[in-house]
Amino acid sequence: MKRWLVPLSLALSLLAGYAAAQVLPGAIHTSPVVVPGSFNYNGGPQTSVVDAHGGTFTCATAAATVANTNVTANSEVLMTLKTVGGTVAAPFVATITAGTGFTVTCGGSDTSVYNYIILG
Repeated sequence: MKRWLVPLSLALSLLAGYAAAQVLPGAIHTSPVVVPGSFNYNGGPQTSVVDAHGGTFTCATAAATVANTNVTANSEVLMTLKTVGGTVAAPFVATITAGTGFTVTCGGSDTSVYNYIILG
Protein backbone atom coordinates (compact mmCIF):
# COMPACT_ATOMS: atom_id res chain seq x y z
CA MET A 1 0.00 0.00 0.00
CA LYS A 2 1.44 3.36 -1.03
CA ARG A 3 1.20 6.33 1.24
CA TRP A 4 1.19 9.83 -0.13
CA LEU A 5 2.41 12.81 1.79
CA VAL A 6 0.25 15.84 1.00
CA PRO A 7 1.17 19.31 2.28
CA LEU A 8 -1.36 20.63 4.79
CA SER A 9 -2.24 23.65 2.63
CA LEU A 10 -3.10 21.37 -0.30
CA ALA A 11 -5.11 19.02 1.93
CA LEU A 12 -7.13 21.95 3.29
CA SER A 13 -7.83 23.29 -0.18
CA LEU A 14 -8.96 19.80 -1.27
CA LEU A 15 -11.33 19.67 1.69
CA ALA A 16 -12.89 23.03 0.84
CA GLY A 17 -16.59 22.53 0.39
CA TYR A 18 -16.68 19.42 2.59
CA ALA A 19 -17.92 19.49 6.19
CA ALA A 20 -15.18 18.55 8.61
CA ALA A 21 -15.62 17.52 12.23
CA GLN A 22 -14.46 20.07 14.73
CA VAL A 23 -13.00 18.91 18.02
CA LEU A 24 -14.11 21.22 20.80
CA PRO A 25 -12.23 21.76 24.07
CA GLY A 26 -13.26 19.08 26.54
CA ALA A 27 -14.46 16.75 23.78
CA ILE A 28 -13.18 13.21 23.51
CA HIS A 29 -12.08 12.41 19.97
CA THR A 30 -12.33 8.78 18.97
CA SER A 31 -11.62 8.85 15.27
CA PRO A 32 -13.81 9.28 13.26
CA VAL A 33 -16.41 10.03 15.99
CA VAL A 34 -16.34 13.11 18.20
CA VAL A 35 -18.19 12.81 21.52
CA PRO A 36 -18.72 16.06 23.42
CA GLY A 37 -18.37 15.96 27.19
CA SER A 38 -16.63 13.32 29.23
CA PHE A 39 -16.98 9.68 30.17
CA ASN A 40 -18.05 8.83 33.71
CA TYR A 41 -15.60 6.54 35.47
CA ASN A 42 -16.83 5.25 38.79
CA GLY A 43 -14.19 2.57 39.27
CA GLY A 44 -11.10 2.86 41.38
CA PRO A 45 -7.63 1.49 41.00
CA GLN A 46 -7.75 -2.06 39.75
CA THR A 47 -6.07 -4.63 41.96
CA SER A 48 -5.48 -8.34 41.89
CA VAL A 49 -4.16 -10.67 44.53
CA VAL A 50 -1.76 -13.54 44.08
CA ASP A 51 -0.84 -15.64 47.09
CA ALA A 52 2.92 -15.73 47.57
CA HIS A 53 4.86 -17.84 50.05
CA GLY A 54 8.52 -18.69 50.10
CA GLY A 55 11.60 -19.82 51.94
CA THR A 56 14.93 -21.52 51.32
CA PHE A 57 16.13 -25.04 50.62
CA THR A 58 19.50 -26.74 50.24
CA CYS A 59 20.36 -29.09 47.42
CA ALA A 60 21.91 -32.36 48.55
CA THR A 61 22.52 -35.65 46.75
CA ALA A 62 21.13 -34.23 43.49
CA ALA A 63 17.68 -33.43 44.91
CA ALA A 64 15.76 -31.50 47.53
CA THR A 65 12.32 -32.06 48.99
CA VAL A 66 10.62 -28.87 50.13
CA ALA A 67 7.68 -29.13 52.50
CA ASN A 68 5.23 -26.25 52.06
CA THR A 69 1.48 -26.72 52.48
CA ASN A 70 0.76 -23.53 50.51
CA VAL A 71 1.61 -25.12 47.15
CA THR A 72 -1.26 -26.00 44.82
CA ALA A 73 -1.40 -27.94 41.57
CA ASN A 74 -1.45 -24.61 39.70
CA SER A 75 1.36 -22.93 41.64
CA GLU A 76 4.45 -21.46 40.01
CA VAL A 77 7.68 -22.03 41.93
CA LEU A 78 10.51 -19.59 41.24
CA MET A 79 14.06 -20.15 42.56
CA THR A 80 17.17 -18.00 42.91
CA LEU A 81 20.65 -18.84 44.17
CA LYS A 82 21.32 -17.62 47.71
CA THR A 83 24.61 -19.23 48.76
CA VAL A 84 27.00 -21.17 46.52
CA GLY A 85 27.90 -24.68 47.58
CA GLY A 86 29.73 -27.31 45.52
CA THR A 87 29.30 -27.08 41.78
CA VAL A 88 26.25 -24.94 41.04
CA ALA A 89 23.81 -26.56 38.63
CA ALA A 90 20.49 -25.49 37.15
CA PRO A 91 17.90 -26.80 39.59
CA PHE A 92 14.33 -27.31 38.42
CA VAL A 93 11.03 -28.29 39.99
CA ALA A 94 10.53 -31.99 39.31
CA THR A 95 7.22 -32.59 41.07
CA ILE A 96 4.54 -30.63 42.91
CA THR A 97 2.23 -32.29 45.41
CA ALA A 98 -0.68 -29.98 46.24
CA GLY A 99 -0.95 -29.20 49.96
CA THR A 100 2.35 -30.94 50.71
CA GLY A 101 5.31 -29.43 48.85
CA PHE A 102 7.56 -29.95 45.87
CA THR A 103 10.79 -31.67 44.86
CA VAL A 104 13.72 -30.05 43.11
CA THR A 105 16.26 -31.84 40.94
CA CYS A 106 19.77 -30.39 41.37
CA GLY A 107 23.17 -31.23 39.91
CA GLY A 108 25.00 -34.14 41.56
CA SER A 109 27.55 -32.00 43.42
CA ASP A 110 25.38 -28.91 43.95
CA THR A 111 25.04 -28.23 47.69
CA SER A 112 23.95 -24.60 47.27
CA VAL A 113 21.22 -22.86 49.22
CA TYR A 114 18.36 -21.47 47.10
CA ASN A 115 15.55 -19.02 47.79
CA TYR A 116 12.13 -19.96 46.46
CA ILE A 117 8.77 -18.29 46.14
CA ILE A 118 5.45 -19.97 45.43
CA LEU A 119 3.00 -17.92 43.39
CA GLY A 120 -0.63 -19.01 43.50
